[in-house]
Amino acid sequence: MIRYAIIGTGRMGNAHASQLIHIENAEIIGAYDLLPERTQEFQKKFGGKACTSLQELLSLPELDCLIITTPTPCHLEAITAAKAAEKNIFCEKPLCRTREQAAQIQTSLQNYDQLFTVGFVRRHMSKSLKVREILTAGTLGRIRYCNVDLPLGVYKRMPGDWFADFNKCGGATLDMLAHHIDLCNWFFGKAERVYASSLLMDPALPLPADYVASIVNYKSGVICNMMCSWQRYGRSNEMMEIYGEQGAIMMDRSDNLTLYHADGSKEIIDSTLDFPAPKAVGQGVEQVNAASGFFREFQNLTNALTGQKVDLPTIQDACNSTMLSLAMIESAQTGNPVSL
Repeated sequence: MIRYAIIGTGRMGNAHASQLIHIENAEIIGAYDLLPERTQEFQKKFGGKACTSLQELLSLPELDCLIITTPTPCHLEAITAAKAAEKNIFCEKPLCRTREQAAQIQTSLQNYDQLFTVGFVRRHMSKSLKVREILTAGTLGRIRYCNVDLPLGVYKRMPGDWFADFNKCGGATLDMLAHHIDLCNWFFGKAERVYASSLLMDPALPLPADYVASIVNYKSGVICNMMCSWQRYGRSNEMMEIYGEQGAIMMDRSDNLTLYHADGSKEIIDSTLDFPAPKAVGQGVEQVNAASGFFREFQNLTNALTGQKVDLPTIQDACNSTMLSLAMIESAQTGNPVSL
């Protein structure tokens, strides 16, 4: 049995807990939030102890892993405390808000004996795993370019919310686009240059909103065009298309991929046939099926903590995504391309 504790019982803390309770060999033994009423509400839903401090949480007997779902600027504090307690750590993305924090975390975790991983949930989705398999097999030939289309038309955060404060959340660039930045890094290797333009959550806007358009050049020669927005109306989409010299692959919000062949034909690939979701247990498993990426993420984490060999995102992956996101922000602020 792997025993988890969660710091930060807001949206993501609840989302992760709702998956963990359906993993056979996982247990939530405690939670802590700065707002006591949220800790109590969480405890009523998911069990475990409602703790009154991070130190009390980390002192729980038999605690195996701390799950960090606090606001982005607070990640460093929780990581530092968990490391001092020699606990395994799962931290939500993005890793942190600044380059200085990223460097501090990376240095601190060098040669860390316990597991550290970050919440790049899309790496665990069947469609992403299938795309990586296709790329690794060389089916598309040499990859030339990639387009990411990631608008969110239902952004509702209001002034006063940390998620509407650019200095705390980093806007759509650092928070939302971080997932697809990580996928591009996973698929194409190391980025070397970025140019971006962004609203940077301009406070002159009537209500909080954001937009970023960016071109990233990878050392492998791949050109990535990434668009992401937080908007209060309009369309929402999640699409990634990758073009090679012998074909193209398109991944959208469904589990199906569209493979385009150089002769003009195309085929639909059901990614779940090769990468089915793990078995869930207990009541309410339909919630797991609707969010199989999150469930698979914590099933993989639990398997890794029981000694199985599992490919999880590393501290270096977390830093690479953060640094590229921050380079986009710097480029948008200065109007100049940024080298990595």
